[in-house]
Amino acid sequence: MDSFKMLPISFGVAGLGIFLFAVFKARKDKNGNAFLTKGTSIESFNAKEIAEALYNAMKEANFTNSEKRSTIFTTLTGVSQAQFSWVIKAFGNRNYNTITGNTYFAFWQTPTRHSLKRWLKEELSESDYNLLKSNYPKYL
Repeated sequence: MDSFKMLPISFGVAGLGIFLFAVFKARKDKNGNAFLTKGTSIESFNAKEIAEALYNAMKEANFTNSEKRSTIFTTLTGVSQAQFSWVIKAFGNRNYNTITGNTYFAFWQTPTRHSLKRWLKEELSESDYNLLKSNYPKYL
């Protein structure tokens, strides 16, 4: 009879142990982002940082097209299609001047917000954009 009383407690302790093991096994960086694990190596993915790096590269009027292209492709190297969807969400819609190709607007212009897809289409050559589009066909 006493063993039947202990059974629910045993299951509760075992469940708590499994839960704590899972919590401690999931590693996080200093910003609280969970690490992605691939085999034995661990790499961190932060969609906000990637979105900011893309934004900073594309908004600069001082960058040459080759510098922008290089930064965009380097930043997106190793980003999977699923991760790219997170980057798009993190990027959101930001002001972009399609006439001047940057974030500066004349006093008579109304700032217009565009998605990452539009930013990339404006900033990259057609062949470079199509190359990215082949990597992320669902989103570009």
